Amino acid sequence: MNKYLTSLFDAIAIDIEHLQREYLSGNELDYLDRTLKSEQDLGLDFYTSDHGDNLECLLHFLICHKDLIIKLMHGNAKRQMLIELYTSDVISGNYDCFHFKLSKFPQTYPPSNQVITLYRIGRDGECSENLGCSWAKSIDGLNTYCDASGLSKAMLKTRPIFVATIDDCQVLFQGKSCEDELVLQHDFILNSFSNANDELRNQIGR
Repeated sequence: MNKYLTSLFDAIAIDIEHLQREYLSGNELDYLDRTLKSEQDLGLDFYTSDHGDNLECLLHFLICHKDLIIKLMHGNAKRQMLIELYTSDVISGNYDCFHFKLSKFPQTYPPSNQVITLYRIGRDGECSENLGCSWAKSIDGLNTYCDASGLSKAMLKTRPIFVATIDDCQVLFQGKSCEDELVLQHDFILNSFSNANDELRNQIGR
């Protein structure tokens, strides 16, 4: 990966190791490396759907947020603006997405020394060993997330749904308020964890 791409992804806290090892294929990485070599290239039309869905997702994200990305690369944006990227509407829960390095995000959530119950619709293959950091505080929040991501009842049958409790000091920041989203620190530890029972699953999705 060329020097410009490394600087870009570092500035916007995207996990470069995950991009290279898991998310992008060799052909996708080659296209990215050839196409984006400078800030001038970021202003050109580099979108393509010819090399795979994951690359298409990443390129669409970069195009939609190029102005904010340039500000972050120049040091002209506050670190809190990383949250704007993380909660971008162009990222959906109905496909695999690149990863952010949450260790670079500021902790803006004010803890109140409480234990909170959280809910999560996992991605395919997700389990207790590889849990994501985005959770909802309510079933209503999960249903809003389903609507925004186009997740139907039928689609949810193949997805894991988790219930957990956690000390609120491990919350990093509040995500989308309409989804009751809380984003946990990258090294969070849960107090309890289980898979949703049938009664709870029936409350989720339309």
